[in-house]
Amino acid sequence: PPVRQEPAWPGNFASTSEGFDKLTPEEKQVQIYHCLLKETSVKKLIPEIRRDQGLQEPIIVRWDTQEVIEGNSRLAVYRKLNDEDPDNEIWKEIRCQVVKELTDDQQTRILGQIHLHGRTEWSRYAKALYCYRWVEEQGNDSTTLSEIAGFSKQEINKNVSTIKLMHENNDSKHSNYSYYHVLVRNRSISSAIYESNTLRESLLDKIKTKEFTAQEMRDQLPTIISKPKILRKFQKGEVKLKDAYDRASISGAQRRLKKIREGLEDIEKEDIESLERGEVKAVEQVIRQIRRRLNTVSEMVSRCLSMKTSDS
Repeated sequence: PPVRQEPAWPGNFASTSEGFDKLTPEEKQVQIYHCLLKETSVKKLIPEIRRDQGLQEPIIVRWDTQEVIEGNSRLAVYRKLNDEDPDNEIWKEIRCQVVKELTDDQQTRILGQIHLHGRTEWSRYAKALYCYRWVEEQGNDSTTLSEIAGFSKQEINKNVSTIKLMHENNDSKHSNYSYYHVLVRNRSISSAIYESNTLRESLLDKIKTKEFTAQEMRDQLPTIISKPKILRKFQKGEVKLKDAYDRASISGAQRRLKKIREGLEDIEKEDIESLERGEVKAVEQVIRQIRRRLNTVSEMVSRCLSMKTSDS
């Protein structure tokens, strides 16, 4: 009988999509197949397998469940090639290693050796999803998974927390995983969203719109968090992440001087020439006041530099 792609396989991102559980077994297989064909890794496999006219290594099939436990991507490629060339006998059968039956622990151990820290590693998302399904969906103990797969319990718990956060945000896009990875693992950000539900909800909303990248969030948000006033503006949407980061990265004195400089740069020759004589006099007086204050600030900066130089 034809083998089926395993719905619980961590690389099966179709199973995380809305409504997947309501599909019939046949419909699930179709959705898994089409989802796999969109994956970059599978797209790369197609020309390789076509060129080699077959597999370098057989897929692994559980006979008791008729499911592929290792080689789901390669099976999808075979089905794709068979759809394209139905008369070619090569794609009608796939080379496989059949295991009569396995316990869940044995299957976990096999997958762990191959994908969790072996020769063909899963993506971070697939690893996290695997941990989540083991602990949350199957109700197994993380200690057992740690012993079987070679993960620390702390790593397993963080993986589970990351997938949980994605589910809480109704986000099934595995391409967004990096954002949640940062939220859970960056200490500064993790602590901040634990203490502030407002920040948490704000970030979860912004992730869905991809207002910034996960790397930008990781690199810039901790600096913003250290400046509460700027953080509040960011939470309210009054400033974007980059602008908030720029503001938080400089001192108050720098920010005020920069604002003055930008204001002066906006003044054009025509702005002055269009003034009445009385207005020109008023501008001249303001310039004298600015110059005096600027000289005072300049002296303070010089004294500060002199003191810091002598201290060093």
